Amino acid sequence: MKRAPIIAKIATACSILCTGNTALSAENANNAGLPEVVSYYEHVRPIFQGKCHGCHQPARSKGEYVMTDVAQLIAGGESDMPVVVAHEPTESYLLDMVTVQPGDDRPEMPEKDEPLTPYELKLVTAWIDQGAIDDTPENARQRFSKDNPPQYAVAPVITSLDFSPDGALLAVAGFHEVLLHHADGSGLVARLIGLSERIESARFSPDGKRLAVAGGLPGRMGEIQIWDVGKQSLILSKPVGYDTAYGARWSPDGKYVSYGLPDNTVRAIDAETGEQSLFMGGHNDWVLDTAWSVKGDHLVSVGRDMSAKLTRVETERLIDNITSITPGALKGGLNAIDRHPLRCRTIF
Repeated sequence: MKRAPIIAKIATACSILCTGNTALSAENANNAGLPEVVSYYEHVRPIFQGKCHGCHQPARSKGEYVMTDVAQLIAGGESDMPVVVAHEPTESYLLDMVTVQPGDDRPEMPEKDEPLTPYELKLVTAWIDQGAIDDTPENARQRFSKDNPPQYAVAPVITSLDFSPDGALLAVAGFHEVLLHHADGSGLVARLIGLSERIESARFSPDGKRLAVAGGLPGRMGEIQIWDVGKQSLILSKPVGYDTAYGARWSPDGKYVSYGLPDNTVRAIDAETGEQSLFMGGHNDWVLDTAWSVKGDHLVSVGRDMSAKLTRVETERLIDNITSITPGALKGGLNAIDRHPLRCRTIF
């Protein structure tokens, strides 16, 4: 993409940011409704996390651009444009990419997600103007990638296991990764390392060609990952909610992936686009697992509220509880559910 002329860019940014200059200094930040000092970790990172990291991370770096690390975010990718220039928002190509340019209907980025809001643009611009300082705590930095995998001192807690439909592979949840093993015990096939440090479930698609992973960064982000098993590559990274995601399951036709969240909701997304296709908020506590009916027209979900609930997929309507919620009848919640492969009989 050619860099927009500086004059046109400044005019566009001025109209969006409602200021006479794109540089929002600490002195006028409060006038724009911003914190006096804009923190990357507290204010800017959540914006990039929700709208940019899915396509710009070590496991899936479109344009060879990684935004999960500030040094790499500033350095840029395959373009020779200065992506972020400290104290110089008008010279920062990043703002060109996320700002509507003259003659365009929307910004070039994010490519598929909703554009940054005017307030989010103000935050990013102010962060650059104030020096693009990286204040990420050491314990929150992205540490692992394909080239730098986790090293285990002791065996990790295994939260999920799944065989491929042909029985050839076994997916094992680890720390920051899913490990694919030959099911006959002959060795490790691949280490699938994404953003999520906690992996709560890993499930092969009905045809065995893809792997759905639910996990996240506890207290910060939930994530659904879709991996191409043969290529060992990340197809989709979808941020979901503000805490770890659970219970990823494929619809029988392999088109959708359902999951649960600690915000008491059951959801499903299109496995190709990441667009949300189902939302049900009828639980009263964390939703920990899901299961589709044989025909894919109903979804059963279980959670810490000690109930299993039945949802009609087409209408996203809660039909009823299919377990007793009598106080004391169940203790500790329902952690997992599965159904008979041929009949609509559930086990939880």
